[in-house]
Amino acid sequence: MKRHGKNRKKLTAALIDIDDFKGINDTYGHLYGDYVMERVSKTIINNLRQNDIAGRYGGDEFLIILPDTSIEEGHAVMERVRQKIAELKWENDLVVTISGSVLEADNVELTNLLNKLDQLLYRAKHKSKNLIEYLEISG
Repeated sequence: MKRHGKNRKKLTAALIDIDDFKGINDTYGHLYGDYVMERVSKTIINNLRQNDIAGRYGGDEFLIILPDTSIEEGHAVMERVRQKIAELKWENDLVVTISGSVLEADNVELTNLLNKLDQLLYRAKHKSKNLIEYLEISG
């Protein structure tokens, strides 16, 4: 984030959450939940670009930083990730989807950015599952 501020280029950030992950753990057990988490994380990483940064944010959430990326480009990247995860095949006809939020942020403090991402993710999950919401914010 500090490096981005110095360069003054667009930064897009995304927050992804596995839909109904608690239900997966409760139904299939924590070992299978770990397997789901591993496959989802690998799918995220394999569908990002070379300069993008992804990491586990907490629980079943992943934070993705997309440097030098407009909101339109960031939304396209996250839609590709969402689609690839929805296409994964699982045992017992399980369907695993993600919901996410994407923000383009210029000169936004990290705490404010994370709060806005979290609010947008909450909105996406309550609208529908398997949905990526996006919003441009400034200062």
